[in-house]
Amino acid sequence: MIMRLSVFSPLALILLCAAPCAVAQGLRPQAQLSSLAENDGVRAGGTVRLALKVVLPAAYHVQSNAPLDPALVPTLLTLTAPAGVTVEEIAYPKAEELTQAGQARPLAVFGPEFMIGVRLAVAAHAAPGTVTVRGTLRSQACDDKVCYTPVTADVVWTVTVVPAGAVIAPRNPAVFGQMGATAPPSASIVTAVRAANTAKDFALGEKLVADYRAAHGITPEYLLAHSWLGRGALAAGQLDRAASYAQTTYELCLAELRRRPMDQEAQVPTAFGAAIEVLGQARAQAGAVTEAVSFLNEQLRQYGATSIAKRIEKNLNLVSLEGKPAPALDLAENLGVTPPALAALKGRVVLLFFWAHWCPDCKEEGSVLGKLLATYAGQGLSIIAPTQRYGYAAAGAAAAPDEEKRYITLVRQTYYPGLASIPVPLSEVNHRRYGVSTTPTLVLVGRDGIVRSYHPGKMTEAELDAAIRRLLAEK
Repeated sequence: MIMRLSVFSPLALILLCAAPCAVAQGLRPQAQLSSLAENDGVRAGGTVRLALKVVLPAAYHVQSNAPLDPALVPTLLTLTAPAGVTVEEIAYPKAEELTQAGQARPLAVFGPEFMIGVRLAVAAHAAPGTVTVRGTLRSQACDDKVCYTPVTADVVWTVTVVPAGAVIAPRNPAVFGQMGATAPPSASIVTAVRAANTAKDFALGEKLVADYRAAHGITPEYLLAHSWLGRGALAAGQLDRAASYAQTTYELCLAELRRRPMDQEAQVPTAFGAAIEVLGQARAQAGAVTEAVSFLNEQLRQYGATSIAKRIEKNLNLVSLEGKPAPALDLAENLGVTPPALAALKGRVVLLFFWAHWCPDCKEEGSVLGKLLATYAGQGLSIIAPTQRYGYAAAGAAAAPDEEKRYITLVRQTYYPGLASIPVPLSEVNHRRYGVSTTPTLVLVGRDGIVRSYHPGKMTEAELDAAIRRLLAEK
């Protein structure tokens, strides 16, 4: 099922399920795509085997070609064959299961490293020369907590049709020797460092990255692994250690970015964004909130036009939005009842539920919110559920704005019956204004119009119930 290429073509893809599906819209795990061929040529009348190699950052996967939840977007390779070439087969690997926090059943996924095989037939009358086979890969990435917004990437192979008597040399024998079986990827330095974090063995993590650097130098994978040292220390509450690790990662990434664009590949932006996040959060958790906000704002000014902007915005909200007046909502378009302005709701507790039509976690959270609304609406609770268009509808099919709006309405009616009476502003502006990079994101606003809680991801019924009761008790 594979073929040969005259070139090796690495491509970069930003993959997202978008969140758990807390759907993460801004943090977009990037995958490296490599177009591979089995041989350096193919004769007219023969078949050729190709492979698309997909490598995601450690801990990320993509939905399989047959997701268990029909609301999720399948991985789909679509090819456009030129005249004289026929696509005979596209073969996907065997799916594995990924358990997500809070999900009742696992996801069927590929990754973090996998191959898609292709077999092409070349017509007997094909003349010698190069043939270009183009296609697209549609994918939705997830980790153990969230999924990300689906995206589409272009892929291309250049196949050489050779004369009948020409010698054909093999390429990538190791890759094509295992096609048809899903070989598990070997453990990477990133995986090893994350395992050390789990054990809170930071000395081991330091040794692992030092040994890797001695053997391989400073590579994108090294930078990503080093960023996990900071993330692990922050999660363990070791703020000084976290800041030290993150500062080193930040400086190493800056040196790399002086030589190349931010989004040339996947791992350096992820490492750099993580370093900025840890540096900001470590300052805030140490009590230097003003310094954290100033630092994050400066990073946003510098990198607001890159893939890490949403990550910086989310962290700004995490450290600065609480305690400030809730930003006004864009109410120009909506589903259902006309939304009131937030200013008109002063005196009530307001829960903003940012959701997405493709987000399984949002559906689970919606049932929780329906119960809480039924319990507390009469005591002063209001819920508003902002959402936005993503450019596609069922199964990731591209959709015009009106068509997607109808699909969002259908999803809302089907999966959110307990929230049928609440207003749903439909605007990307609201997600940007609140820095929503994960869905669901839950924002609690007190009776005084001040943000009291900003929470990316799901919350349990008990957590929300307690938070709402505290705010309702305030007069």
